[in-house]
Amino acid sequence: SFEIVETEYVGEKKVNKILSNKLKIYKKNPEAIKKFNIFINSKSTKATITKDKKGNPTQFSMGISITLKINNEIEKTFLENSTYDNSKDKFDLGKYEDNLIQNMTEKIFSEMILFLQTNS
Repeated sequence: SFEIVETEYVGEKKVNKILSNKLKIYKKNPEAIKKFNIFINSKSTKATITKDKKGNPTQFSMGISITLKINNEIEKTFLENSTYDNSKDKFDLGKYEDNLIQNMTEKIFSEMILFLQTNS
């Protein structure tokens, strides 16, 4: 039973859009006992882990980091990482990466909500 009064986003647009959509249900809750102003700073990284003999990437690592600041007092960083293989079909690879970002962000979102419920 909490309400998010104000939200400020900085960083990765895809991640922030997902979080913004998911946080809508926590806005305008007249029965809320706790009210929060939150600041979200998101970052995503993609790195090549392995390459073949020709120097072409064969495996990547993607990471998402979201720092949540509550009422300018409490701060917590949430991290998710995943490793995946390269694909010759770049369209499929792009779709896979978008799906990966979605899934990792949703997992962090769940952790953020639990953190808001229990530590504030």
